[in-house]
Amino acid sequence: MLEQVIARWGALAVLLGAAVEGDATMILAGVMAHLGLLRIPTVFGAGALGGFASDLAWYALGRTQAATIRGSRLYLKALPTIGRFTRTLGAWEIGIARFVHGTRVASMLFWGAEGLPFWRFAAIDSLGCALWAAVLGAVGYTLNGSVEALVGQVRRVEIWFLVAAAGLFAVVFGIRLFLRRRAPKQGDRP
Repeated sequence: MLEQVIARWGALAVLLGAAVEGDATMILAGVMAHLGLLRIPTVFGAGALGGFASDLAWYALGRTQAATIRGSRLYLKALPTIGRFTRTLGAWEIGIARFVHGTRVASMLFWGAEGLPFWRFAAIDSLGCALWAAVLGAVGYTLNGSVEALVGQVRRVEIWFLVAAAGLFAVVFGIRLFLRRRAPKQGDRP
């Protein structure tokens, strides 16, 4: 399914895929380039641009909602760990976060909330995204003997992702419905 979208829509599919689910998209786009369906420079460029656009959105959310984010319990709980990591690496942590599973979004929100100047964020993140796109695109490109296995694994991940998203939607919808029914009606005593 994902490989069909990439083959049909090319660079646009890589750009959007890298923004939403980057790692699998970049590896698969590299495989597609190896098969001759995409050009490798297109894979690298569209992937880096998609990753940067996604990071920029999280950074902007951090900037615009800084007070709310800094006041959240989750942020206050994570601050000592984030602080140690950022004291060691400084703002270069932005580029490294792409390679450390589960840290990218939190990192972009953190740097936005901390007020890192945009120009500095953009410079470091664009380098990190370019390196990330090149590494994962090249990994996919060089997996010439494992293409079928990789495509099969990506299909299974897509199915699990869709099932998980549908389940999450159902849970959130159920909780909201439950809370609405339990909320006191206007005129009822609290």
